[in-house]
Amino acid sequence: MKKTYDLIVVGAGPAGLMAAKTAGENGLDVALIERKEAIPDISRACSMMLVTLTGKYLDNRILLNTREKLLCFPGYGFSIPYTGAHQDFYAWSIYSHKGNKIQLGDYQKNARLGEQGRVSAVYDKGALLAGLLDEARKNHVDVFSGYNVIASQTDNGKVKVFTSEGSSFTGTFVIGADGRSSRLAKHLGLNKTRKFYGTNISFGYEMTGVEPPDKYELFQLFVDNDPPLRVWMTPRAKGDNKYFAFVCGPHPEVDLQAAFNDFLTKGHFAPWFRHVEKTRALSAIGSMYSHIEDPYKDQVILVSDAVWCQEAEMTGAVISGWKAANAVTCALTEGIISREGVSDYLTWWRDEVINKLDHEDMMRNIVMPYRLTPDEIDFLLGSITRTLKGILDPYETPQIVGEAMAEIMPLVKSDRPDIFNKMIAMRAEPLDLVFRNCTRSGFPTTMRAG
Repeated sequence: MKKTYDLIVVGAGPAGLMAAKTAGENGLDVALIERKEAIPDISRACSMMLVTLTGKYLDNRILLNTREKLLCFPGYGFSIPYTGAHQDFYAWSIYSHKGNKIQLGDYQKNARLGEQGRVSAVYDKGALLAGLLDEARKNHVDVFSGYNVIASQTDNGKVKVFTSEGSSFTGTFVIGADGRSSRLAKHLGLNKTRKFYGTNISFGYEMTGVEPPDKYELFQLFVDNDPPLRVWMTPRAKGDNKYFAFVCGPHPEVDLQAAFNDFLTKGHFAPWFRHVEKTRALSAIGSMYSHIEDPYKDQVILVSDAVWCQEAEMTGAVISGWKAANAVTCALTEGIISREGVSDYLTWWRDEVINKLDHEDMMRNIVMPYRLTPDEIDFLLGSITRTLKGILDPYETPQIVGEAMAEIMPLVKSDRPDIFNKMIAMRAEPLDLVFRNCTRSGFPTTMRAG
């Protein structure tokens, strides 16, 4: 172990690995510290979708170059290796509990077009991490797995991070890429000014033998449950007829495993799962916060899910890690060891995330089942008859669906004035009120204290 590094990167997900790789390429002495022993192993629930292959995210297109085995970010001018499998999918269908649906993308037309018609694709996250880890090591990054960073301290122009195992590492800058439950964000007190909306819990299975009406789609399914739950399902990149499906909701008191097993055997969607074989159970937990508006403190720069509302997606993670590493490189080159030195990253964060990606747009994705009954949602979804634009984007998609909802409001007002009045009220209601019960039952203290 070196006595002092130029940069310490905490967390070896897509953002942390990209930051370490980039800083190493730039010639910095880098330590990458990860809590897991086996960095490429994926042990938590993850849909592994590329956001997005049909539109822009953070004002950038991502390209899946299967010929050269690269993921390309042409707007930012870099590519990363990806030698793993992928599976294109051709629509995003949002179903009510009775089977009415909104469809984003014409499945049959897009499937005939193949790669040119895909809405997006799923990838193998383990393969992505393995490729980035190999690149980091090739660029002389020192990798320390099995260390859980819990705190940092600045002293005499350096910053030291401490682990729960009793070790410490010293550097000039730290990039915190330690995820939605960031211990660095907590330690630095950066969660105190964020709005907390609850703790989202997920549970599901990798499985084979699923029989949906269209094979390669993203499925979002409303569940007839109190409190409200949703099921998400995507194909997996590897394996014949392999899917990952999970139920989620900000209700820690709910037995999600029991709720999901009921979903698989009862109701409208049970025939899809008559012949399934469950191969692996996976779960995840993450608190839902607004963005951190200022991601810098005491020579620590936070990136990706550590500062994002819910999650940055792989696309946002890689871009933010790359931007932060380049900003640190410039700061060290110029000898400006301060907020001013990394201003390129901070300006990008303000302009491209805070000013353009309203966290309330992300949170309003899940408002509907908190203010409408399952049957009322069924009526609305059944009233939208046209196929919508096919795109996988957590901010643009709600706008597309919102425009379609606006088109049917005259019909709703005429046929179901009760639903119309609820929809009008939903637009004006503060999110704090919508999620107040979720906030009360969540776990804010796991992240918020500092």
